[in-house]
Amino acid sequence: MNFLLMFLLGIGVLALVSLVYSAWSRRRVERRLNSVLESSPIPTFVIGKDHRVIYWNRALEELTGVRAGEVIGTREHWRPFYKAERPCLADLVMDESADGVSHWYAGKFERAKGQEKIGTTTDFFPDMGEGGRWIRFTASVIRDSRGEIDGAIEVLEDVTEQKLAAQELVNLKKLESLATFAGGVARDFDTLISSILRDIFLAKLSMPEEDEVLEKALTAAEKASLLAKELSFKLVTYAKGGYPLRKTESLIPVLQEAVQSMPAGSNIECRAFISDDLWPAKIDRGQIKQVVESLMMNAVEAMPEGGVMELRAGNAVIRENNPADIKAGKYIKVSLKDTGGGIAKEHIGRIFDPYFTTKSESGKKGLGAGLGLSVCRSILRNHDGYISVESEQGSGSTFHVFIPASEEEETLA
Repeated sequence: MNFLLMFLLGIGVLALVSLVYSAWSRRRVERRLNSVLESSPIPTFVIGKDHRVIYWNRALEELTGVRAGEVIGTREHWRPFYKAERPCLADLVMDESADGVSHWYAGKFERAKGQEKIGTTTDFFPDMGEGGRWIRFTASVIRDSRGEIDGAIEVLEDVTEQKLAAQELVNLKKLESLATFAGGVARDFDTLISSILRDIFLAKLSMPEEDEVLEKALTAAEKASLLAKELSFKLVTYAKGGYPLRKTESLIPVLQEAVQSMPAGSNIECRAFISDDLWPAKIDRGQIKQVVESLMMNAVEAMPEGGVMELRAGNAVIRENNPADIKAGKYIKVSLKDTGGGIAKEHIGRIFDPYFTTKSESGKKGLGAGLGLSVCRSILRNHDGYISVESEQGSGSTFHVFIPASEEEETLA
């Protein structure tokens, strides 16, 4: 009897020790997991099988701006990414919800090769950071010692730079192909227009003096042909940069002339801040003036009700590995800021495409409208320069032009 009692008591002690050890071991594993997640540079969160947040590491705090204390214990892990409550990828993977994946991540979801419980997707989040971010996120289930699903883990990767670089490469290839085509068409077009202008001139010489109707028709045809010839010049400029004839000179008079070209009586207040010590640059004076005037006209069109246009020019030294991916060196930086309606985030990447516009047909300014910004970029590319834009819808836009400074002496006219 005593032996049986002792045996049962021993079994009870062993079971208790096992439970205590199991709980201690689990806490140790949890502490270890927490330590690993906290020290990881990869933004990560973990949810339990009740869909409540268990872990939210420091890297994810930095990415989203949401602190762990704000979400741990809640089901609000969606909050940094979406405007309304909805499941995240970790929720859907854990619930094995194929319908949910099809609904929320249509065309974006991929299963990891050979892994049924791991999914990956990439999406754009316009409200994260400045100008939005592309995030790739991968989710996987977590299983307990019995192989049952105990939660899910989701890791995130900011792939904005890779996405933008890939898109820029696509744009460059597209623009190079279009430029070759545009250059060929423009040359043939220019030849045909020259022939038409010659015939119009001969027709005007031989027409009766009293035929006013014919004279008006020929004058109108002549004006239209001249506009078409201007368009062919723009196409050639877009394709080849207009064959710049460059010499080393100061940009100060070029910028001053562009500012003075603003029409009198305009409802736009133009403010110019041009540094007196601008470095000289090797430029085609007419083409650079065209760039500045095109940007100014773009600003005027962005402020139909009036506003303030601000031009600033100064010297800038660009270092290696800069965010704008500009070649290191000395530049003259010209910035043109307006107080217009700004540019929508989804349009920023396309504004330098030929003929891309958000204006209605009635808002176009005439033949050749829509080539302005693409021509500007083409001209600057042929000057080894750069152009970029910062904009927020409702808060105006700022275009930045970078023109390499020259080490040569300024060429006297």
